[in-house]
Amino acid sequence: MLFSSYAFILVFLPLFLLFWQGCAVFYPKALPLYLLGVSLLFYGLWGLSFLVLLILIISLNWFLGLLVCSWPDKGRTLSRKALFIIALGLNLAPLLWFKYSWFAISNLGLLFGVSWEFSPPGLPLGISFYTFIQIAWLYAVYKNELKPGGLLRHLLFSACFLYVMSGPIVRGSQVLPQYDELRGISVGWLARGLTLFVIGLSKKVILADSIAVYANAVFGAAEKGWQISTPEAWLGSICYTFQLYFDFSGYTDMALGLGLMIGLNLPQNFDSPYKATGIADFWRRWHITLSLWLRDFLYIPLGGNRKGRVRQYVNLFLTMLIGGAWHGAGWTYIIWGAMHGLMLSVNHFFRALIKGTAFEGWGNFLPLRLLSTGFTFFCLNFCWVIFRAPNPESALAVYRPMFRLVTVPDYWPPDQAEGLTRFFNTWLPNGYFDLNGLLLTATCFLLVWGMPNSGQIMAGGGRLFGWRPARGWATGMAFALFACLALLGRKTTFLYFQF
Repeated sequence: MLFSSYAFILVFLPLFLLFWQGCAVFYPKALPLYLLGVSLLFYGLWGLSFLVLLILIISLNWFLGLLVCSWPDKGRTLSRKALFIIALGLNLAPLLWFKYSWFAISNLGLLFGVSWEFSPPGLPLGISFYTFIQIAWLYAVYKNELKPGGLLRHLLFSACFLYVMSGPIVRGSQVLPQYDELRGISVGWLARGLTLFVIGLSKKVILADSIAVYANAVFGAAEKGWQISTPEAWLGSICYTFQLYFDFSGYTDMALGLGLMIGLNLPQNFDSPYKATGIADFWRRWHITLSLWLRDFLYIPLGGNRKGRVRQYVNLFLTMLIGGAWHGAGWTYIIWGAMHGLMLSVNHFFRALIKGTAFEGWGNFLPLRLLSTGFTFFCLNFCWVIFRAPNPESALAVYRPMFRLVTVPDYWPPDQAEGLTRFFNTWLPNGYFDLNGLLLTATCFLLVWGMPNSGQIMAGGGRLFGWRPARGWATGMAFALFACLALLGRKTTFLYFQF
């Protein structure tokens, strides 16, 4: 059950809020237990085996946390640090098995020329997210920043339906104190939460799911080996660049909005990433909780920038390489991570090169900032192609026409004409165009660069766009919700579920 589904919006959410308020009135101490029950039910609807695995992993981590917390630094054959490393290994083992075993075995078979019969295990939903949450919690316990509470409290923190399958990747210090102070629904927080939820739902349903049609048409044609023109390749890649952003940021907004409805403040995950003036700036704005996790648990332990510039660039590259692999078991994700690692290294090298010179202040001039933003978006769009493509060959089928002028032939095979050209009539030789696709793409450009983001809107966002509990905002959100409900019948998915 997705947040952007009839079942969730019309049944699950109203009942959840109704019983939440009833529990708060008659037995407020039971609110954490109620939230835990709802969370386990929500996750269990995707499959009982997934739920059992989730509970086992979380319970194991709670027990390991107790051991790490109470383990003496001296007087044992096994040191506390060694115990923590074993705990990390036990967390990574299920992730490696479910997510990467088939990829590893198939590539080993190709390497040695052996054909092995192996059925890949089903990927538990959100395993990458809740594994990272557990590792961060264990590290905080190991560093004596947190003390393990009861098992039920740890289950609630780890399995809360707001973020267990799609992020943000929360830390114990961010949400555990809030779980100790749960209370009934406030009208003000409910209004803020509903507004943010509808904004996120609109991003997902109206923008991401609509523009996905055009991105899927181009990448689907590339996968089948059909001829793609240069304009189609560029528009298809740009459409996916917008689809991914509005899909993931929209779903995150929905999660944050649901949290606000019951008084929980979850960490922000996006801050206008396509307005970034460099790749380093982009990763401070995109999937912020993942960026911070990679920094704290990969980049810094590898040495960060403490061992010279060359080592820093190597650490950046390795961090992004692993970050790419986190997104999926495939060469396309690894190549995408390597691209970002290389770009980050170049970005840091250039910043170090101009530091202390007259060129350092030039980046504050508006024309150069706009140029930097445009070039950064170009690089991001280029990298998203390999991220979206099912294999490197399909990515090359998009890259070639992007950088070599290719026109659409006068004659198309019937199956190809029924596929790609029905979506991108814009670029046919007869000059017809799909006005809806162009308007949608232009709207995405306007929203990304001309409007404040969701967090800025909810924080005030200026006189024109700042949210306030007023009749105009309520009317606008009602119309947006109605439009989303009218479009929910389309078959869609949430892109980050596969990660």
